[in-house]
Amino acid sequence: MFRAPQVRAAIVSVGAGVAILLFKFAAYVLTGSVAILSDAAESVVNVVAANVALISLVVASRPPDEGHPYGHAKAEYVSGATEGAMIFLAGGWILVTAGVRLFHPLPLRNLDWGLGVLALATVANYLTARFLLRVSREAHSVALEADAKHLLADVLTSVGVLLGLGLAWVSRQPRVDAIIGALVAVHVLRLGVLVYLQSVGGLMDTGLPPDEAAAVRGILDAHQAQIVEYHALRARRAGSHRFLDLHLVLHRTLEVGEAHALCDHLEQHIQEALPGADITIHVEPCEDTCPVCGPRTAQTP
Repeated sequence: MFRAPQVRAAIVSVGAGVAILLFKFAAYVLTGSVAILSDAAESVVNVVAANVALISLVVASRPPDEGHPYGHAKAEYVSGATEGAMIFLAGGWILVTAGVRLFHPLPLRNLDWGLGVLALATVANYLTARFLLRVSREAHSVALEADAKHLLADVLTSVGVLLGLGLAWVSRQPRVDAIIGALVAVHVLRLGVLVYLQSVGGLMDTGLPPDEAAAVRGILDAHQAQIVEYHALRARRAGSHRFLDLHLVLHRTLEVGEAHALCDHLEQHIQEALPGADITIHVEPCEDTCPVCGPRTAQTP
């Protein structure tokens, strides 16, 4: 049912998120730490965001239909923008919680056990984020990449909480963890803005990355002997999909079958460079002034 690797990875993300949330809540019960509670609150957002990513990936993996002839890939960008907003809200929550703890410190207990459980949850979170990031890059999945970055933000939060609680434990100054938590919150806020802007950019039909655009032009330039010229080259991304269209000027002496075979050849080369690319080529005949075809057409009765 779930053949797409990004969908399977999203399912793993949901399961791991629930398990990590339970670990963090257990650490809070052991220590009574507001910092750990705020970290657990971010994990609640992680679980919600992972479910949003899973739903969007299931929708995005559907093939084109009559109502959506270009597919459903942009559902990933909606998910990415949602996760970016959630990361930002989580950062704001951490910042507020750190401020409250700074002015109203609470006594901590069982820090040895609590830090151990939180460290275990942090390692699991990091490994899950690395796995999701690898799959997102292989599948060019925006939603999965946003989910991975969200988990990395959670890892940074947990590391900050661990450092803060560790210093508070050693120095017996509970306000120390609040200061470190506030610094981590600022970084989380920044990450949320970046994820949100990247996803919104995808909804605006951004072009191909420079290396992919150069690869397409390189393939077309390599066939200059068969092509008079090409123009109106346009390309856009939608999740892991690429859409390209261009106008191809060919010699008017070519037969329809020859022109079609050349277009198929070009499409094959481009799809080898950009797997899964959807390519539309509009063929135009060369002008009467063409040095190759002009003299021939002039002799035609």
